[in-house]
Amino acid sequence: MLRRSIAGVSFAAALVIGSIAGQAVAQEKAGTPAAPPAKPTMAKICANCHTAQTGSLRGNFDSVAYKTQSLQVKIDDTTEILRFDKTALKVQNVKGENAEEPLRDISKGKEVRIEYTEKDGKKFATLVVAKPPIKVAPEKMVSTEDVEKLVAMGPERGKYALIDARPPMKALEGTIPTAINIPFVAFEKMVDKLPKEKDALIIYFCQGVT
Repeated sequence: MLRRSIAGVSFAAALVIGSIAGQAVAQEKAGTPAAPPAKPTMAKICANCHTAQTGSLRGNFDSVAYKTQSLQVKIDDTTEILRFDKTALKVQNVKGENAEEPLRDISKGKEVRIEYTEKDGKKFATLVVAKPPIKVAPEKMVSTEDVEKLVAMGPERGKYALIDARPPMKALEGTIPTAINIPFVAFEKMVDKLPKEKDALIIYFCQGVT
C-alpha cells in the first residue's frame, strides 16, 4: 500500500514537473521576438516591367556622400544605404558632367538599378545604372493642349480613349479626367475596356517621359 502511494506521488510529481517545463518552453517561444521582415529589393512600380534579382536593387536615387563613399536609395517606404569604392564603381546613363563624381549627375528621385556585393552584413555597390529617357517618335506623341481639347469634348464626341497605364494605387492618387486605368501588367485581362470602334484614338500615358 505504501509503495503504491509513493509511486503515485512520484508519478504526480513527474507530471507537475513536465507541465512546468512545457509552460516554460512555451513562454520562452512566445517571448522570442519574430525575425524582422526582409527589406524589399525592388520598388513596386518597377515590378510592372522587371523581376527581382539576387544582388540587385531597383528604386529611386536619394543621395550620395563621396566623403564616406556611401549612397542612399529609396525603395517605396524603405531606405537602403550602400557603400562603394569610387575607384571601382561603374556608373551608367549619366550626363557625364562630373567625371570625378558621376553619382552627382543623378537627380534625387531618379529611377536606378544598383548591383552590389555583400560582406559582413553590408552592401557594396559595384554598378549604378540610371534609367535612360525613353524615345518616342514625334508622330506618336500627343500634346497637352490636344489632350485638354479632347477631355473637354468627352470620349463620345472626341472619339478617343485615354488610358492610364500606371498601377491602380497611383491612379487613385489622381489622374486625368475621363481616363481609364488599365495597368500595363493587366493589359491583356482588361483589353475589353478599349473602345470597339476601329477609328477611335487611343492615348496611353504613365509617369511621363523619364
